[in-house]
Amino acid sequence: MIILKVKKLDNHAKIPKLATEGSACFDLSSVEDISITTGQLVRARTGLAVEVPKGYCMEILPRSGLASRGIIILNSPGIVDSDYRGEVIVLLYGLCVNRLEMFSRGARIAQARLVRTNPTEIRVTGHLDETTRGAGGFGSTGVEALPDNKNKEAQTIGGV
Repeated sequence: MIILKVKKLDNHAKIPKLATEGSACFDLSSVEDISITTGQLVRARTGLAVEVPKGYCMEILPRSGLASRGIIILNSPGIVDSDYRGEVIVLLYGLCVNRLEMFSRGARIAQARLVRTNPTEIRVTGHLDETTRGAGGFGSTGVEALPDNKNKEAQTIGGV
């Protein structure tokens, strides 16, 4: 079993827990009332600091209930490294169209999970192994590839 140490930095902070036996993630809650509108970025405080075990990171992910209301996590997934000891902050962004969304203190604003990280050695090289895909990106493996910026003619995606 993996242990995540949690420290309350605010009396209103809620200790995260798995909602069910089969839950992959635990919820993070806000320690403040939040109001967010279209195009607004809110730094939502959780009032928690964590000690992520060495060899892991904590991913902060959107909750589907908020996403369905037009609230996303801007840098999703957010990453909390194992050596970070400051407060966990969630960057909420309002995509909702001309609507104000409000959340009370204690509202669940994100979900998080621990993910194993692999030690990585970075090597500089002048040669990379060839692949069939090569340098193709942004939809290059599907039918709806993004237009090439070098082609000045108007292009459509998916027949639109």
